[in-house]
Amino acid sequence: MNLKDIVTNDYFKLFVIREGKVVLGKRYSSLWLLSAVLTATFLAVAFSNASLDYLSYKMEDPFINWVDIENNFGDNNFDGLKMSLDEQAVMEQFHYSGYQADKYNGTAAYFTVADNSRYLKTRYFAEINTPLMQAILNEDNIMMDCCIADTLLNNNSYGVIITYEALFNKLGYKQVPAYINFHSYTDPEAEYDLGVEIFGKQYAKAPIPVLAVVKRLPGNMDVVGTKYFYNQERALSFNMYEPYYWGSFIYFVPENVDVNKVQGSLEELTSASTEASFFVMSDVELPQMMSHSNGKFVQLCFDYEEDIDYTINKEIDQKMMELYADKGVQRVFQYTDNNIDDDPDDYISIYFEDLHQVGAFQEYAKENFKIDIEMSQINAKENFNEVSIMANILSWTMIVFAIVCIILFIVNLLQSYFQKVKRNLGTFKAFGISNYELIIIYVLIMTATVVGAVVISLSATWLIEGVLPLIGLQKDAAFGYLALWNGKTLVSVLIIISVAIATVYLVMNKQLRATPGDLIYDR
Repeated sequence: MNLKDIVTNDYFKLFVIREGKVVLGKRYSSLWLLSAVLTATFLAVAFSNASLDYLSYKMEDPFINWVDIENNFGDNNFDGLKMSLDEQAVMEQFHYSGYQADKYNGTAAYFTVADNSRYLKTRYFAEINTPLMQAILNEDNIMMDCCIADTLLNNNSYGVIITYEALFNKLGYKQVPAYINFHSYTDPEAEYDLGVEIFGKQYAKAPIPVLAVVKRLPGNMDVVGTKYFYNQERALSFNMYEPYYWGSFIYFVPENVDVNKVQGSLEELTSASTEASFFVMSDVELPQMMSHSNGKFVQLCFDYEEDIDYTINKEIDQKMMELYADKGVQRVFQYTDNNIDDDPDDYISIYFEDLHQVGAFQEYAKENFKIDIEMSQINAKENFNEVSIMANILSWTMIVFAIVCIILFIVNLLQSYFQKVKRNLGTFKAFGISNYELIIIYVLIMTATVVGAVVISLSATWLIEGVLPLIGLQKDAAFGYLALWNGKTLVSVLIIISVAIATVYLVMNKQLRATPGDLIYDR
């Protein structure tokens, strides 16, 4: 008799219903026990999946895969290492795809909102178009959509990228400004000669564009700026004791503010304050001073330098700020472009595509260029690989352990059940029902039980996965502690069902080898 004939027989339907209830136990206790075991299994699998996903994300995170090599300015061959990094053979050997030279400086910046000076950890990147900068300006890392357009970002910008933490918590800003005030050294005479607001006896505020606000920066930095900004700061381009800066008014006008109205107010206030002749230019191009905020620049210049009264200029600016400061209008300056000899780099930052050759690279740098890379960096990155392997092993170990538990559960259930009904089974065999038919019946009963338990346990695990984020249990806002739907879960389900079928077949085949008489008389 084939499977179709067995299934369509009336006695089969009656047998399955009656014996299925016995197998499931009182109040479906066997089903619920099996569901509990599988739920624990799938929770472990989901936790493993989520951990591996998060670990994979961290391993692929450019912030993780960048290794910083510090120049200790000793007898090392820092320039030699930089030259070797351009060699294709070296890139292929150590699995890196790019590097960049960086400056570091604990920049002091004065911010009027917080009304104090704060030293922020700052890096200056030699190049803007690098994998690391692309990672920094990735949409997942950008906060509040504050990021300058790619077409306006270049190596000659004065701007900075700042973290949300530094801007709002360290500096006390309530909203993202288009410009922040750099703590710039200035000749004290600027206060008397040009009307510059001086603090700390020798410092003034130089507005610098905010290019972007981000969640985080490499090395727990607060600020990233361009190397050009770094060199101009060293060349004292931001020294506000510069008549050229104060001899004209340049205002940044956000796009949501009427630029013609601002221009009219500036002309009106200037005409009321001085008889000197002047002219106004609208839509001035200042690409180096562009920020994340879209807008235009309006500039007023006096016709003759000898007519400039810096005291009046300060009064005009104060009146302009009274009218427009709360709308985001801000006075900026067209800084001078000073050339300065470049000094040695503080860092080389290397982007590794994977972490397998990081340790080997450390030995390469030490043996060939006498450069020691901090071991904690290397160890941490190598540990990512080890943890990934261990997590996979533990995950599959949990699956195997669960399968063993399910096998033992089925074997114990069937053996216990068989002792109760073997006389009945002997009678069935005596009336002509074959072992094959009986095995098929019990395979279908147990398969239905296991599939039902799988559905219940998957549903319970999925529900728990959905509830955890609602109660705040989440990692990095994007990764949960459970990730059920994964290829490993599908494989686990198929293995569990297959093993259950095989176990039922083997157990029942062994038990039913006895003759009908042996079963009936318990011999």
